[in-house]
Amino acid sequence: MTDPDLALLKILIERTSYMNNYWNLYIVASAAIVGILSSGRDFTRLFRLRLVLCLVFIAFALSNLSAILSLVDQRNALLNQLSEGVPVDLKDSLTPEYRLFYLAFHVLIDLIIASSILFVPWHSFGNDADSS
Repeated sequence: MTDPDLALLKILIERTSYMNNYWNLYIVASAAIVGILSSGRDFTRLFRLRLVLCLVFIAFALSNLSAILSLVDQRNALLNQLSEGVPVDLKDSLTPEYRLFYLAFHVLIDLIIASSILFVPWHSFGNDADSS
């Protein structure tokens, strides 16, 4: 393996770490939204608030998806620059899934979260706990 290959591998590993960071940020933001809504506070009853929250979440999700797809493209471009001297197993371990996989997975989870923001009567769960 040559020095340029080692430098490219370092960048590839950094890009993989960035992708994990984007997924972690997405999970934390989604969990925070669901946590706020499931708190059963009075403000969670306002449909306008939930609509705004849903729109903000969709904007965030699209931004997150765009960053993930950009990283997929970067990783594929870097992989194409590696020489034949790099072991195939190493290349395979750093190869991302197809863009369509990330797109489908992200959109599916986005739809579930957006639907739950808009249509789950979160406030009733909190009220049931208070009445017991």
